[in-house]
Amino acid sequence: MKTKYLILAALFAALIFISIYFFSVPNGFGGVIHFGDALIFIAAALLPLPYAMAAAAIGAGLFNLARVPIWFPFTIVIKPILTLCFNSKSEWILDGKRNIIAPFVACALNTILYFGANWLLFDQYAAMGAFVPLLIQGLGSIIFYFIIAFALDKIGIKRLMKTKNQ
Repeated sequence: MKTKYLILAALFAALIFISIYFFSVPNGFGGVIHFGDALIFIAAALLPLPYAMAAAAIGAGLFNLARVPIWFPFTIVIKPILTLCFNSKSEWILDGKRNIIAPFVACALNTILYFGANWLLFDQYAAMGAFVPLLIQGLGSIIFYFIIAFALDKIGIKRLMKTKNQ
């Protein structure tokens, strides 16, 4: 199982990186919308916590190293924290209240933590200016998460992931 989870974590890290690097869309408020955070949420709902945390840190962290290195140390701490909101132990991604409420909590955490990072790096005005773009990014991620989670639940991804040994 460890090998399977390592492979899936690496796959998610690559997908997170690719989705942010190549598919970011300007949101009109100085920020972008991308699928990266939604994929972090999906990884957190599918994989055991350490693997989801690694996928989040590596995927989003590599993007920052490639494009905006100043954010790298913040990203490798903040993105894994978002995975703590989710539960990977249920039979479905959208099973129970936790994984339905989790993306909203993760969005709030992401917004608050990057608000603080903006304040530390720049000043309170930059932090306030980043608030709306961060919130829009988070709301876009919530929408993408529910669309992807619903589709994956429809095909029974969690059952497909199980092996004879489980």
